[in-house]
Amino acid sequence: MSNFKISIIDSPSAPSEPKTVPIRSWKIAIIDDEASMHQATTLALSNVTIMGYPLTFIHAYSGEEGQQLLADNPDTAVVLLDVVMETEDAGLQLASYIRKELGNHATQIVLRTGQPGYAPEESVIENFEINDYKTKNELTRTKLFSTICTSIRSYQNLYSIQKSRDGLKKIVDSAANQFQERSIASFSEGVLEQINVLFDIHSEGIFCVSSRPLNPPEQLEKIYFHATSKRHEDEHIVVATSQKYQKAFGKSLDSVALDDTSHTVIKQAFKEGRNVINGGNIALYMDTPSRWKAVIYIFTDKTDVLDQLDPELLSVFIQNVALGLENTKFVNQLFDAAFIDEITGLHSRLGFVDSQAPSLLKQTGRLTLAMIDIDDFHQINESLGFDYGNKVLKVFGNALKQSLPASSVVSRLHSDAFAVATELGEASLLNVLQTLQDTCFEMGEGGTFYLGVTSGIFSVKEDGNLSNIEVALRRAEMALKQAKSKRRGATLIFDDDMEKACNERLNLINKLRQDLSEERLYLVFQPKVNLINNRIIGAEALLRWNHEELGEVSPGVFVPIAEAAGLSFELDTFVFRSACKVLANHPELPEIAINISPLSLNRRELLPILSGILQQYGIDKHRISLEITEGCFVQGEGCKANIAKLHEQGWSLHLDDFGTGYSSFGYLLDLPVSVIKIDRIFTWGLSKCDRSERLLGGMVNMLKGMKKQVLIEGLETEEQLVSAVAAGLEMAQGYLFYKPLTLDAFTLALKEQAVA
Repeated sequence: MSNFKISIIDSPSAPSEPKTVPIRSWKIAIIDDEASMHQATTLALSNVTIMGYPLTFIHAYSGEEGQQLLADNPDTAVVLLDVVMETEDAGLQLASYIRKELGNHATQIVLRTGQPGYAPEESVIENFEINDYKTKNELTRTKLFSTICTSIRSYQNLYSIQKSRDGLKKIVDSAANQFQERSIASFSEGVLEQINVLFDIHSEGIFCVSSRPLNPPEQLEKIYFHATSKRHEDEHIVVATSQKYQKAFGKSLDSVALDDTSHTVIKQAFKEGRNVINGGNIALYMDTPSRWKAVIYIFTDKTDVLDQLDPELLSVFIQNVALGLENTKFVNQLFDAAFIDEITGLHSRLGFVDSQAPSLLKQTGRLTLAMIDIDDFHQINESLGFDYGNKVLKVFGNALKQSLPASSVVSRLHSDAFAVATELGEASLLNVLQTLQDTCFEMGEGGTFYLGVTSGIFSVKEDGNLSNIEVALRRAEMALKQAKSKRRGATLIFDDDMEKACNERLNLINKLRQDLSEERLYLVFQPKVNLINNRIIGAEALLRWNHEELGEVSPGVFVPIAEAAGLSFELDTFVFRSACKVLANHPELPEIAINISPLSLNRRELLPILSGILQQYGIDKHRISLEITEGCFVQGEGCKANIAKLHEQGWSLHLDDFGTGYSSFGYLLDLPVSVIKIDRIFTWGLSKCDRSERLLGGMVNMLKGMKKQVLIEGLETEEQLVSAVAAGLEMAQGYLFYKPLTLDAFTLALKEQAVA
């Protein structure tokens, strides 16, 4: 038998329990209350060798002593058991203990009794698996030898079958659980159990595998190349060892200190692609369908091992091991792809959340999590290219790892977002992250680079309150988002108010989605006024939300939340559809202006949907104007293309909030808008500063020179009105004239104007 114990590079699980000491002799247990029987049996079988091994005798003088003796010696081959000892059935009770309590079905039990004519019932022999029954005066030396020899052969066969079954079970179990943590370890242990049975030897050895296949499957080639790109393709790695070669584990074969014969045999097997035998040095060669090369090297003092083995059986065994190796190696490559980030070599999000961080938490009982974001990383990609951006990620990830204790776990979650799990406290981790702000990163030939980072920190305790890493990571992300919204480059520590605000925000989004789907939001209309005659010339449709529980929710609250939740397009199309319904039912209404957000303008389906709604309600597009903001021109080519198409189709386009964004008069020359709406920020300054009035007058003159109509928003006082008129403005909106009106109030205002 073998004490060949395997340790697997790919598996992070704990090593297996040590195997039973290999058989160097056959153990014979003599359990009898007569000392003379012990002496006679030992004397009769002294110097006897059976199947190449001597006999070793162990002794007990009662059934109770026998229980302890056999519990301590599970590898006992034969028990010579007296039936009658301290009680009349002490021997039978011990037989029952061996089979039922110890679960030992290989050890052969030979009952002996000093009472001629007494024999156990057949049911006893069957139930207790009694292998033989003799009276003591029958057991002459010749008969005793014959009984022992037969029993040992039976024991060896049963033991081999059991060990073979155990090995096969491990192989089958690993195949059925290939996606479990211990699949490779289980497979390898099973293989070695099969070697024990196949060779019937005690061996020391190693298992070597080539560092990469010569012909990997196409779908794994890139993954495998990345994982082993630093290794030479002819390099061989020691992936399993027995105790003697334990120092070689995980190393390159070329760097392992082996004796010359061992090294020569292994290298020859790899080079010639065949089994090599040199005395007791045996190298079994195998390669897989993807051309992974492997050699199992063993050393044994039995030099005729392979001579006694059926070559076909050996060939089948090696083929099965090779196929198992192929499967388990590629399964681990897939695991690496899932758990390791390809760019940085750090843990991926899955590796961080599913294995590494929980493992550290289990070891320590607490840890501190940080989520870290590189500020304006997209500009690095846009300016210097993705290859340079990937280099920055790798350098930063390495610097982050080097700045933390070795036990810490560092992960790249996605894009430029990193996560850290460490035993450091919040204050210590905060210092580390702040130090990174002042670090000059060496980029090799790319020079040096300073990076700004923003972070969020959360402490985790495995105390029953929180042990879910996903939840902890989400809280660190809440702190990160708060830091990004307040000040880039800051690090914030999570507090309960952040989660409360986040939950309230999520609750608001859910309620908004529900009311939007059920069309519970409504429109109000803020009239536009001609400053020359004070008559209503149009109105802007504004969205309002009155929730049954929350009451009236300000647009300043729900509109930004809707944009962040990706609901801008749904809100804009809802407003457009609702306005078209109003226009269809009220043909007397003037032009209605509808706001279209930059996010909606970037959607390719916007124009077909607007045209479809117009057709559905029979509305002429000249009754509607679309208000867009300067932000539309930095949303990408899709936005600009849609603006051009709207102009070509004859839509009336107005530029909203002019003066708050980019405010370049140059781009207005080619901008297809007919009306410019000057933002209220200029309105507020009209009554406070003469320069505001002069600036406004200059803007109006320039815009009119470009053949644009100009409207000013936010007029609230007579002084502002006087300044607006003096600046040459002819159209305005504001509380000085009308607040946003319900539909009924708006139509009433129009009727009153008509009769005035």
